[in-house]
Amino acid sequence: MKTNPKGERTLYPMKSVIEILGGAQILFGISFDIQDSFEEYLTDQHRAFLTMLRVVEEHLPGVETGYRGRGRPPIDDLPICRAFLAKSFFQLETTSELLNRLRSDSSLRRICGFTDVPSAATFSRRLQRYSQQHVMEQTLHRMVGDYHRGLLVGHVNRDSTAIVAREKPKNKKREVRPPKAKRKRGRPRKGESRATKKIKRLVRQKSMRAAKALRELDHECAWGCKRNSQGNVQFWKGYKLHVDVTDMGIPVTAVVTAANVHDSQVAIPMEKITASRVTHLYSLMDSAYDAAEIRGWIAACGRKAIIEPNRRRSADSEVMDPATRERYAIRSTVERSNAHLKDWLLPSKLLVKGHNKASFCLMCGVVSLAAIKILQQIVLPELEPAA
Repeated sequence: MKTNPKGERTLYPMKSVIEILGGAQILFGISFDIQDSFEEYLTDQHRAFLTMLRVVEEHLPGVETGYRGRGRPPIDDLPICRAFLAKSFFQLETTSELLNRLRSDSSLRRICGFTDVPSAATFSRRLQRYSQQHVMEQTLHRMVGDYHRGLLVGHVNRDSTAIVAREKPKNKKREVRPPKAKRKRGRPRKGESRATKKIKRLVRQKSMRAAKALRELDHECAWGCKRNSQGNVQFWKGYKLHVDVTDMGIPVTAVVTAANVHDSQVAIPMEKITASRVTHLYSLMDSAYDAAEIRGWIAACGRKAIIEPNRRRSADSEVMDPATRERYAIRSTVERSNAHLKDWLLPSKLLVKGHNKASFCLMCGVVSLAAIKILQQIVLPELEPAA
């Protein structure tokens, strides 16, 4: 709502983040219009993507190419990484769509740094290499740590979202398990040895490194089931994207698991990773994370866990007081971040196979969202709010 010169109120549509960042000429530190360097017209998307790259590129790690000086020199990694980020930013589902866009869009081709567009086989080989070396995970770690150095984050909001994939699921129900040995009830006989009970995973995760704890979880494509925000149970085939975001909606940590992994199994490892990147006071989670081990471990680290009580587990579950309930309402930030990822930056269905490749494609979207939110909230906080 704005006022025109006559004093009348006029409704203007609120600008999106892309439209706002498209006019952020101040980031380039130049005195001329960036349009003068391009032959074709630069849209708001081009300008926003170019602005986003300025945040991401300085945090990209080096990639081991394995080139030994024989044969044709490989194409530089930077243009390929820019192209993969463009695939996520412009929401292109397949590599063929990316190649067609690069061939037809000279402005995007020049932004990425290509004179000749590489073949699909080149992109496929680079995708496999980048996914094995976890390039985007390292980029997110460096970028978040750099921009949050010396800052205090009030709340870290944690949640997961369903990722649909076109891949054959690994159905554990069809695996043949060895039958359990039959034994009589009661105390064991003299000299009889019985297998000790396994320690719960949440208990073991307290003393494990985060990377080792995550490796124990399922990562292959599987069927998943989750109750959505409307209270309906939804089933999907694919993966789960677990995300930690700050109060400003900046992703701090992202983990990709199989769809059948329960949210609580990822809480402690993600808490450890997030604590190594930012300094925060509260961890906000929904009722899926309601476990005494999670609450106790976060409290032992000097932070406060605010978790919605799981009423299905206990009829006499603790009720949040009004002050805690008001603080817990901040957790809706992670739900909006998941919605932004699915609406703007992630394909409707993953068409790659394997956990590493799926994780790389999803992390490209997470890194893009982190760069956009850093620009909007930290680098240029004076910009008008976006929808």
